[in-house]
Amino acid sequence: MKKNIVIIPARYKSIRFPGKPLAKISQKSMIQYIYDSIKNYSFLDEIIVATDDHRIANHCIEMNIPYALTNENHQSGTDRVAEVAKNYPSTFNIINLQGDEPFIKESDIKMLIETLDKAKDGIATLACLITDNVQRLNPNRVKVVFNKNNEAMYFSRFDIPFQRGVMSDILSYQHIGIYGFKNEVLQRISKLPPGLYEIAESLEQLRWLEDGLTVNLGFVEEALFSIDTPEDLIEANKKVNNELNE
Repeated sequence: MKKNIVIIPARYKSIRFPGKPLAKISQKSMIQYIYDSIKNYSFLDEIIVATDDHRIANHCIEMNIPYALTNENHQSGTDRVAEVAKNYPSTFNIINLQGDEPFIKESDIKMLIETLDKAKDGIATLACLITDNVQRLNPNRVKVVFNKNNEAMYFSRFDIPFQRGVMSDILSYQHIGIYGFKNEVLQRISKLPPGLYEIAESLEQLRWLEDGLTVNLGFVEEALFSIDTPEDLIEANKKVNNELNE
């Protein structure tokens, strides 16, 4: 029987934002905020935090959040997720929900699972149309181009495709960093060496494309509010406070 397992990789030693998983959003740690927002979704069978840091593990114990301690030498969040996913059957859906996506919507996760169920090689992710030119030029917002079958052709931190002159019919799409895998595929890609394009762009999904795998895209209406820096956290708290005051 297929089940949907959410694994949230949480690393304390972030270069841009050390301690990010424990940073507070509206009096909750980011990890607790994400867990509380999705824990009652009936289509999710299990949620677990994957971390290499005892500070995060101790916080999970305090907040009664399921967790697993992982190897501290993983090169990516997906590798950390794969270590935990080894404990589950190969047929299960594994959802890699980034620890810096506190405002994930129920509809987003459902779209990811629907896309995964139809994915050619058992890998799915999300994208949305970019409507803000500032975000198109922001290297922290990853862009994606895709073919007519909604399969990713390339991901980049640059605005792609490059538009020479005025081409109003060419649209730009932002990649949303939540992934779905068939567990057997996840275990395979976790053994792949880093690819040249992955190293150049610092984007692990390029490793899978370089290996010849297909990444299927599902589309949602708007991007998630990702927290990459302390400045983003300030904006996230403003967002929550504004919603509470409405």
